[in-house]
This record gives sequence, C-alpha cells and structure tokens, in this order.
Amino acid sequence: MKKSFIINQETRNPIRELYSWLKSLQSTLCFMQTGAHPDDETTRLLAALSLGQGTHIVYVNAVRGQGGQNALGPERGDALGYLRTEELIAAMALIRADLAWLAETDDDPIRDFGFSKSDKQTFGYWGEAHSLRQMIKIVRMFKPDILLPTFLDVPGQHGHHRAVTQVTLSAFDLAADDSVYPDLNLGSWQTNALYLPAWGGGGGSYDDEVPPPNATHQVDTGEFDAVYGGTYAQIGEWSRASHATQGMGRLLDEENWPVQLHQLKTASNTPFADKLTENLPTTLAEMAEFCSGEPGKKAALKASELAAEALAAFPDIASVIPALCELQTCLDVMEGEVTQPHRHRIQLKKTQSAMAMSEACQMQISFGVTPEIPVIGAATTARISWHQAEKAGLEINNASWQDPLGAIDASGFVAGTEDGKRRSLSSEFSFTGDTPTPVMTGWHGVSVRPSTLHAQVEFTVRGTKFRRTLMPDQPLGSTPPLTAAINPAKQLVILNKPENLSLQLAVMQDAAAGVSLTTDEITLNAAPNFADALIVNTANTLQKGASFTFDVALADNLRQGRYSLAAQAGGVPLLSSQTLAYPHIRTQTLFQPCKTDIVAVDTASLHGIRVGWIDGGVDRAWFWTEQLGASVTQLDDDALLSGNLDGFDVIVSGVFAGGTRPINQAMDRLKGWMQAGGRYVSQYHRPQDNWISGQSAPYDLMPGSPSIRWRVTEAD
Repeated sequence: MKKSFIINQETRNPIRELYSWLKSLQSTLCFMQTGAHPDDETTRLLAALSLGQGTHIVYVNAVRGQGGQNALGPERGDALGYLRTEELIAAMALIRADLAWLAETDDDPIRDFGFSKSDKQTFGYWGEAHSLRQMIKIVRMFKPDILLPTFLDVPGQHGHHRAVTQVTLSAFDLAADDSVYPDLNLGSWQTNALYLPAWGGGGGSYDDEVPPPNATHQVDTGEFDAVYGGTYAQIGEWSRASHATQGMGRLLDEENWPVQLHQLKTASNTPFADKLTENLPTTLAEMAEFCSGEPGKKAALKASELAAEALAAFPDIASVIPALCELQTCLDVMEGEVTQPHRHRIQLKKTQSAMAMSEACQMQISFGVTPEIPVIGAATTARISWHQAEKAGLEINNASWQDPLGAIDASGFVAGTEDGKRRSLSSEFSFTGDTPTPVMTGWHGVSVRPSTLHAQVEFTVRGTKFRRTLMPDQPLGSTPPLTAAINPAKQLVILNKPENLSLQLAVMQDAAAGVSLTTDEITLNAAPNFADALIVNTANTLQKGASFTFDVALADNLRQGRYSLAAQAGGVPLLSSQTLAYPHIRTQTLFQPCKTDIVAVDTASLHGIRVGWIDGGVDRAWFWTEQLGASVTQLDDDALLSGNLDGFDVIVSGVFAGGTRPINQAMDRLKGWMQAGGRYVSQYHRPQDNWISGQSAPYDLMPGSPSIRWRVTEAD
C-alpha cells in the first residue's frame, strides 16, 4: 500500500488553495447552514457560495454520528462517532468551510441515538434548553448573515432533523436578545435573513406530510470552474464522498442544478428579492460606509481593488504577492476604524489574506510532534517547518503556543537546523494533568479562535506583517502512562450453562518513569452478582506486553442482564486505547475505560449447530453466534462458489455482504443446498449492496427504503 505521507505530499495543491483563499477576499458575507448528522449538509450549495462567490461558510452539526452505519469496518458507537467527526472535518475543508458542533465534547447529551421519530423524543435525550443554548452560542460566536436549516420541521422527518430546525429558527430571534443566556459573554447577534429549504424530505426513509414552501431565491450550482475542474455540484459530491463510512458520493455530469430557498424571515421584517441579504456590506468597498474616518474609507475602497487585482492576477504569483501585501496594509487601517458590529469581517479578511499569502509564498507549512501521541508528563518535541521559496521574501518572525485548555508546560519555539530549503522552529513541551487531553473540539476553521492546542505564527513578506493560526497536522492529544486492554472486551453468558470467566488483561503501553505498581495492585472492580475477580496468573512487571489472567466466578443468583467489569491499577481506573485509522481521514485515538461488558441471557444453547458465514466485514454477529454455542465456519469466495456446503445446517449472509461478496453468482448453488434441507439467513442488505431481485435471494425479493414511521427503532 502506498504510504500515506507520500500520498499527502503528492496530492497537495497549493495553486488551487491560493485560488480558494483569493476568492474568499471578494466577499464579506457569512452563510451558516445547520444540520443534525455528518452528511446532512447541502454541499453543492455550500461549494457554490464558498468557492464560487467567496462567501464565508459555517456549517453547524448537532451530533457526532455515533448511531449511524459503517460501510468500511466494524466501528460502532463512540468509535464511529470519532470517524464521522473526522469525515465531516475533511468534507468541510474541501469546500473551505468552518465547522461547529452542538455536541462540543464526546460526553455531550446531544448524541446520535439512532432513528428518532419525533422532535419530542429527541429533546428528551438532548435537552431542549441545552440544544437551544448551544445553537445561540454558535450563532453569536460566528456571526452569520444568513441562516438556513437543512430540513423542514414537519411530520415524517427524522426527529433529530426536526429538533435542529426548531432551535435554528429560535436562535434567529433569541441570539439577538441580550437577556437570553447573558452568561455566554459573547454579545448578541442579529442574523440578517432566515431561509428554509424549498425542497422536501420525501422519498427514501422520510415522507414529509407537508409540501415544501415556495421558492423565493435560488443559487446556481452548475457553473464549471476550470481551476477546480468541475461544477460546484460536482465539487459538492467530492466533499460528500468524504463520508465514506456512509457510502456517500455520486458521479454527476456537468448540468444546471439550482438550489431553491424560501425566505422565511428578515431582520427588518420586510421581504426582499434578488439577493440573499439586505443593508449589509457585501464587499470590502462597501465596508467604507462603516469606517469612522476618511483613512478607513479610502483604505476600504483600495482594499476592494487590491482583492480583485490579486484574483485577476492569478496564477501569476509575482503579481499576487505585492497585491496581498498592500491589501494587508489597508486591512490594518480598516480594523482600527470600522465600527464594532462589522469589525469581525475585517479580522476574518486579515486571516484569509494571511492564508492566501502562505500559499502564494509556497510555504507548505507543517506542524508535527514527536511522538505523535505524547504520554502525559513525558518530554515531547513540536516542530513547525516550512519551505523557504526563493524570491518570495518570506521571513517567519515568531511562533507561539496557544493553549486554551492549560494542557501543557512548554518552552518557546526556537530556530532549528536548516535542511536544504526547509526551515524550522521547535519547542519542547509536556502534557500535564492525570487524564488524556481530549482532541474532540467544538469548532474548526479560521473565523473563531480554536478551543484546543494550536500555534500562532507571525511572518513577514517584503516588510508586511501577517499572522495565522496553525493547527497540528494530526489531532494532538495525550495518552496516560499506562493503558491496557481486556480480552474478550465483550462476553456472553448463558444462564443455564454457567461457567467461570477467564479474562486476559494485557498492558498495551509501558508505565512511564515514576509509576510504581506491584502486580497485586491490578484489580477488577466488584460487580453485582459476580464474586471477586482473582488473579490466578500474573506477570512480574508492568511492561508493555505483560499479561494478567483473571478467573471470575459467577454468583449462583446471576440474573439476565448487562454487567461490566472494569480494571484498576493502584485504585485508579485504567483506560484502553483504540486507534482509528482510514486513509481518507486523519488518524484518531479513542480512550475508553478498560473493561469487559458481559451480557447474561436465559436462552438455549446453539451447541451442535454448524453455521457457514458469508461475512460482509462490518460487524461481528458471527462471534456472538459462536458465543451461543454454534460452530461457525467463515466461507471465503472459493468455498462459496465451489466448495462443499453439505456440512452446514445454516448459512448466513452477513450484513452488507452482497456488496463485497459473490452471493449473486453463488445463489444457484445455495438454492440447491436449500432444496436439500439447508436453512439460509440473509441479514440486513440495502438496494446498493449489489442486490438483484431473483439473484440475491432464493425468491424474488427487493429491499426498499421504508418510511421512518414504519421502522422499529430503540435508542437504548
């Protein structure tokens, strides 16, 4: 497999990035869309506004996606939520959009608990007041001019969608009310216009009972952009393809595909047509009206000319660089004179100008740490490096840590050794505290200061000063000195066949210096209906790879239910780590309690039943079938197409297996086996899993997309 760091270097596209940032300097507007799940965003619309018109985009998402499906692998629950978080970050980066979350942390009550049939049920989990507060907080932080929920609040829609739309509509008014949540200390903000989608959610899983409102405005997404190499609708699908766990992304032809919107409310209470906002500065030139003095007004007019000049000069870097230098000087003047309600617009333009200059100078800046996942308390090196291009006139003056969480002790950045045309600054630091520093954050992008660890870089180009925020190349968090894993992590106990449990606890990471534990300090917590867990075999040290065996006796009165046994070291709960790595996103590490989950069931054993399993690779139902006593054999493609099936009582086609396994080609053989008395079970499949009626099942059967109202859903 091609190395990921080679792919990253090969596919970087500074000329396209420069074009994108130059486009962003042409508009002073901000458009915010809100949705419930990663992949709810209307990417063709956002791409057209951002990459086509230069509008600053903020997408607000409610949940992390813990309740979704996974077309790539076995991750579910919180692990899937981390993957889908990274997918949405990648999707928004592709269309140059900021991203914010109602669920700021991984333990936020705003969770994806699966299909919800009503807004009332959703708020029962999320908390209506908490959800509204989070939306108001984000509106006040990002100061959008235009607000659009993705879905309509109508019966037949997903309860999560309806809940997000409700708090979005409420936030339009309440975010402007100083008396609402003054403790946020953010100041009120009045959005200029509120829109609804003028399209329905009918079809597929949703069947809106109410038709969509009439269209008052529309945004064309069919224009072909030669620099990007596609229409904005096509670029939107490139963005959607980042949601690979959900199988997103379609191949589109070049065609007109307008997105229609319905203007629901305006700040002036007067409808307006032709454009999406009114009485707002849409360009730097129009900012002159909001500058207090003549120098600011002149700077605004000149800044607008320079922004247009830089874009017109593209891709002539020799002309772009001086235009950006002069533009930055004008923005400095404007920042001191523009009135407060609009100052954030100039501050954002300064950031975007610095990002454009970074690309124009071919800086290729990088921010890495060694080791990539630092141990709490251990010495770690951070390195900022950049390409020193000839004739660019670039000098990096200073880099400094920005630590909103107070998570590290760090030295200042100092110049490193020169390596060819690459220059560097480095800093020694260590993470503090007793628990891992979280990498999940509430927002990402350029318009609001990051809430997690980052750096600020100041640089000069031909005497003009620029400043930009620099995020680490990979999510930067910490790991505890000692991590461990219990095997098996999940177990099934059949009550009418009681057996003691044998658990293996393996040390995954060496204890750091200063950690002193004896093996008898490794314990499992006592749980109801379980006798004390006793170590029957111990290692001598707490080194990586050390293994401990626990013999867990079951109580005579054990009842059907769910139980958990968690490991401790010296009375402190241990954590286990899970690396989440796929080539289309950044690598994440998920820390969870080191425990085993046990389900006790009162059921008959499947002992003696022989099962052939056609695995789709997305779940472990075969494992639980084994736990129930069956003998399970994994059928590879050769066995499925030409092997002897006579030895099986049951053959199971696993979840999504038809999408990757030759079930259609093997169906005639399977039919013959069934006619001889075999039992065939097909688990969850969708139409897109290569399903062909009459070939994917022994009889004509076509899976569909039933309405949410007919689905059986259970959050817990």
